[in-house]
Amino acid sequence: MNEVIKTTNLSKQFGKKHALADMSITISENSITGLIGRNGSGKTTLLKILAGNLDITSGDAFVFGEKPMDNISVLNNLVYTYHNVPYEQNMRLQTILSSYNLMFNNFDLEFAEKLMHYFELDGKMKYKSLSQGMASIFNFLCALSCRAKLTMLDEPVLGMDVTVRKSAYEILLRDFTEHPRTFVISSHLLSELEGLLSDILLIEQGQAVLNEHIDDVRQSAYRIDGTKSAIDEYISDKNIITQKTSELNCFAVIYEPYTREVTLSAQNLGLTVSQVRPEDLCVFLTQQNKEDELECLW
Repeated sequence: MNEVIKTTNLSKQFGKKHALADMSITISENSITGLIGRNGSGKTTLLKILAGNLDITSGDAFVFGEKPMDNISVLNNLVYTYHNVPYEQNMRLQTILSSYNLMFNNFDLEFAEKLMHYFELDGKMKYKSLSQGMASIFNFLCALSCRAKLTMLDEPVLGMDVTVRKSAYEILLRDFTEHPRTFVISSHLLSELEGLLSDILLIEQGQAVLNEHIDDVRQSAYRIDGTKSAIDEYISDKNIITQKTSELNCFAVIYEPYTREVTLSAQNLGLTVSQVRPEDLCVFLTQQNKEDELECLW
């Protein structure tokens, strides 16, 4: 499968702060990748570099095999949107749609207008009159209607209520099925996105922690529950992500493939084995030291 995005030892500094540090990732064509990370982890910096909006400090970043900065052939085939796109505030929504129609060869104006009607947006409305949720909906439908080879959505559902978010995800997945292309969707939460995604890119403090197919992520870790003595015996030679021992709750999360052999060996020690959901795995991988920090608060 062809690579749409590839970075090698990509780093970005703002003064002395490292927003990205030696990040090497790949994203394949016709995939939906969840760019997951806590606020401040570097998600937006990465997207802006890929969109040609930010230069890099060191390393390389390629989109469609070329460097995106000031590259018309790349930029004509991608769209990047976020919650506070700086449109001229007095512009009417229909005018903005017309601008997209001029800029993007594959823009489907009819589809965009259908989405406007579905989400109860009037083309005569001025952008400045939109609430945060309505602005997010409008930015989302504009990006989706571009049908660009690469669509990057930075926290696209900010401010939307739960029913609207659900509708937006369903529309995106249906349109992806009808018109396959590459999506990168950033979020600090994975739970709502999981059903959409083919791949997960997890970043923390500017570094890539995971860059894998979601099915591989689902099988990459497991949890054991039981007595402290049984857990201690089982984990002696295992790759531990996190462990908790208390009178009421003893468990450990193991970062190793979840197989039938794992289940049998753990059960022989009286341990209960369960799969770790991708969202929980992302939390465990990015907050390994938070439990100790939490205890120090009291």
